[in-house]
Amino acid sequence: RDPPKFGNAHPSIVPYGVFEAADGPLVITVGNNGQFQRFCREVIDCPEWADDERFATNTARSAHRDVLLAEVRERLQRFTRAELLQRLTAAQIPCGEVLGMLDALQSERTAQAGLLHRFEDSEAGAQAVLAPPYALDGQRLPVRMPPPHMGQHTHEVFKELLKLDDSAIADLQSRGVI
Repeated sequence: RDPPKFGNAHPSIVPYGVFEAADGPLVITVGNNGQFQRFCREVIDCPEWADDERFATNTARSAHRDVLLAEVRERLQRFTRAELLQRLTAAQIPCGEVLGMLDALQSERTAQAGLLHRFEDSEAGAQAVLAPPYALDGQRLPVRMPPPHMGQHTHEVFKELLKLDDSAIADLQSRGVI
C-alpha cells in the first residue's frame, strides 16, 4: 500500500517543513530532541513543551503531529521571518527563507553561504546564478559556463534531436516558427 503523503513535511521528524511567519514562509527543520528543546525554549517561547511527554522524542512528536503542528503554526505567526531566522540560527536549528529566484539571488544569506556564481556575459553584462548547494571533498563544484541565451542552441537541438536538415530549419525560421 502507498505510504501517507506528507508534502514538504517529513514522516518521522516533527516539526519539519515550510511554515508561515507573520510576513511570509520559511523552512524549519527540527531534526532531533536537542533541537526541539532549544526550539521550545529559545525560539517560540514555549518552555513547557520541552517537558511535555507527548513531544519528548521524534517518535512521540510524530504520534502527536496534528496537535503539535497546530500549536507551532499559531506560535510562528507571532514572529516575522527575520525574527525567526535570527532565533533559529542562534539556536542552531536548520532554517531558511522561502524565496523566489530574484530574492534568492539578492539574499545576504545566499551570498554568505557562497551559493552565488558571478560572471560577465558579453550581451547582458554582470550576472549571477545559483551555484550547486553541496560540496565534494570540501570544494564547491564549479559553474563551468553561463546559462545559454534565448535560442542560442535552437539550431543544434533541431538538427541533432529532431533530425531536421538545414533547409527545414531555415524554413521554420523564415516562417517565424523559431
